[in-house]
Amino acid sequence: MEFSTKLAAACALVFSLAAPAAATAQDSANFFKVGTASVTYGPYVRFGLGVANTRPSDEHWLPPGQSDPRIDFNLSNDTSGFGEIAFGYDWMNGFRGDVSVLTTGSATTTGPHTTSGEHADITSASVSTSAVMGNLYYSPFEQMGVNSRLHPFVVAGLGYANNKVSDWTRTNTAKNPVDRTFSGDTHGDFAYSLGIGMAYQLTAPGKHPAILEMSYRYYSFGTAKGGSTPLTSGESPVAPLTFENDAHVLSISLRIPLQRL
Repeated sequence: MEFSTKLAAACALVFSLAAPAAATAQDSANFFKVGTASVTYGPYVRFGLGVANTRPSDEHWLPPGQSDPRIDFNLSNDTSGFGEIAFGYDWMNGFRGDVSVLTTGSATTTGPHTTSGEHADITSASVSTSAVMGNLYYSPFEQMGVNSRLHPFVVAGLGYANNKVSDWTRTNTAKNPVDRTFSGDTHGDFAYSLGIGMAYQLTAPGKHPAILEMSYRYYSFGTAKGGSTPLTSGESPVAPLTFENDAHVLSISLRIPLQRL
């Protein structure tokens, strides 16, 4: 239910981005008319690099005691790297699609508890993600027949992600500092993405095209979970450190068509 609600909200965002672009495309076409583009129809490969700012939400764990309350946290992540490779097809009618394999670097994930009382904070943990995602791109001006080297686009993706959480440590500093460390784990979940961007054909007309893309994308990678095995003292929790793993990604990609017409 939570995934369906987030996906519905995400789809609404895509339409809110795409509808104004389509409605004002005729008036804006001249602004984006930069040079004449070469033919890009057919299969392509795309390579991308960027930075990911991951944002955990609904962060919590359930302690070992059956009567113990759920403990919530306010976690924050470091910025990490982002990389992807994709293979796709360009129909040159405003639509293209690809399948990408992507990964994020390891981002430190720590933060205090927000549940009232004397509880422990998360003082050591990290999360990284690898995913496979199918992406659909829409370029409104290209659909209108504007043959420009510059094209804005919107993109939506759907796929599957593996979220890897490292060994994680709780530290209770209420009295004497007490550290308890638990194992890491990898959890798979459905993932989706939404974004906007700009594509610019670097090569001159008639030359084999190479297209530079700059984009912002929001990724929902689903649920991330640590392990339940104690590595120091203590009992196994009812539920380990758990959170929703989202990311805001800024990236630059190079797209190269694989055939020349």
